[in-house]
Amino acid sequence: MKYQFNNEEHVHTLDGHALTGTSSIGNVLAKPALIQWSANETIKYIKENSSGFEMFEGEQTKFLSGITEELLDKARFAHKKKKEKAATEGTDLHTELEKFVKAEMGKWNYEDDDLDPRIKPFIDWSRANVKEFVASEAHCYDEDLFVGGITDCVAEMNDGKLAIIDFKSSKEAYITHFIQVAGYAIQVEKNGLFSEDGEHSKKLDKAIEVLIIVPFGAKNIVPDVRYNVQDYKDGFKAAVKLYRVMGFDKTIKENAVSNPQ
Repeated sequence: MKYQFNNEEHVHTLDGHALTGTSSIGNVLAKPALIQWSANETIKYIKENSSGFEMFEGEQTKFLSGITEELLDKARFAHKKKKEKAATEGTDLHTELEKFVKAEMGKWNYEDDDLDPRIKPFIDWSRANVKEFVASEAHCYDEDLFVGGITDCVAEMNDGKLAIIDFKSSKEAYITHFIQVAGYAIQVEKNGLFSEDGEHSKKLDKAIEVLIIVPFGAKNIVPDVRYNVQDYKDGFKAAVKLYRVMGFDKTIKENAVSNPQ
C-alpha cells in the first residue's frame, strides 16, 4: 500500500484512492457551544448594522428599525465570516507553534524572541511537561477505517507517556477535538508516521496514552489533557461509521453507488 498526500487539493490517498480526512469526521457531531455562538453573532450583526432602537408610542418596548431582507441575509452568514477570519489568524499562529516544535526537535535554530509572544504560554508549559517532541506535522493513515490525517505533534511527556498534541484556534477544547486526535492515535499506532510523499519516517514503540488539545484562542492558554484515550478511540470509530451512513463522505458514497455489492 502506498500513502501520499496532495498538498494542493489537501487530499490523503492510499494507492491512488482518496481517504476521508480525519479532521472531517467530527462534522457528524453537533457542537452546542458553537451553535449558540453562531446565533449570538447573527444578533450582534443585526444590532450593529440596523438603524438603532425605536419605541412604540405609549409602550416601554424597544425594537430595532431599519431591518431589511439584505441585512438579514448578511446577518445569516456573519458567523461564517468571523470564523473564516479567525481561521486565517489561527493558521498564522499554528505556523508559529509548528516552528517552535521543530526548533525543539533540532530542525530549526531560533531565539525565543523570534516567535510570536502569543505562544509563550505553550512554550512555558511544554518545557515544564514535555520530555521530548517526537514528531511535527506527521502524516498517518488507517486502511481499514479508510482515513488519513496530519497530526500537529507527537511528544513524550515527562512521565514517559506518549501524547498526541493538537493546536486549535478555538477558545476551548471540544469533545470533537479529542475524538479527532484519538483518530490520529489509532493511525500512528497502526502504521506509524509518514512524510507528505509517503516515505515511512517512524514507527512508534509504544501506544499513545495521552490526548492534549491546546486552545490558543483562549484568553489564558492552558492545554486540556485527557487520559481516557480508548473512550475517544471508540468515539472516533463510531463517528467514522456515522459519517459514512449519513452520506457525508462523497467519495465513499460514489464508490458505493458505482460498485454495489
